[in-house]
Amino acid sequence: MNLMELLRNIEKGDTYEVIVSWKEIPIKVKLKVRWVSPQERFISFEFKDCRFKSIFSADKEVYVKLGDVYLLTEVFSNLRDELVLEVESITPPPPIVMREFVRVQTSEKEPVYVIFYLDEENTLLVKATDISEMGVGVLIDKGQVERLLSSLDVPQEGSSALIHRSLPLLIEMPDGYKLKAEGELRNIITQEGATYVRLGFSIRLPERDLKHIRAYVMRRQKEMIEHLNML
Repeated sequence: MNLMELLRNIEKGDTYEVIVSWKEIPIKVKLKVRWVSPQERFISFEFKDCRFKSIFSADKEVYVKLGDVYLLTEVFSNLRDELVLEVESITPPPPIVMREFVRVQTSEKEPVYVIFYLDEENTLLVKATDISEMGVGVLIDKGQVERLLSSLDVPQEGSSALIHRSLPLLIEMPDGYKLKAEGELRNIITQEGATYVRLGFSIRLPERDLKHIRAYVMRRQKEMIEHLNML
């Protein structure tokens, strides 16, 4: 079934799951269709009772779940009691849905630190930007990134040669508890003109350490949802 056929099958009064990401947390709401225009690729939803109106902004990717199919959309309008989405395409299940574990942005009040070992005598201490039970992300100054990645002893053939390389790291939780982990480099994200590079690592930890991250993630998720409800 193509996109036009899918849109023609949507009827006024149907209820669908609409999904958006807010600070790494997937927000899922059930909304009722007000009207649909297959030719213009617009879907309008009842928005009056939605508690999370503030996060449905024009810069967000929004997904609509139609059974086993997902639609990638953008916010065309979010005025008053109506949310109008412009459908871009049929898409595979989005990453925010496929994640096995919740990932949260870290808190300035309760920061999480990651310590990297550059060599036998030198370490690099940075704040984590986000964390889950299976991964951690950091922002590092470009100059420091070169020092860190050179410790992996990979020929200078571009960043792709570094993906999936592992290095030891130490995660320090807000309460001072330290977790030793082997971090597998999964992504390197840099923007032109930016002074910092984001590195994402997957990690595997024993249960005795996982419970410390799990407690932090649950606490942060609760804090962020409470904050969102007050917006």
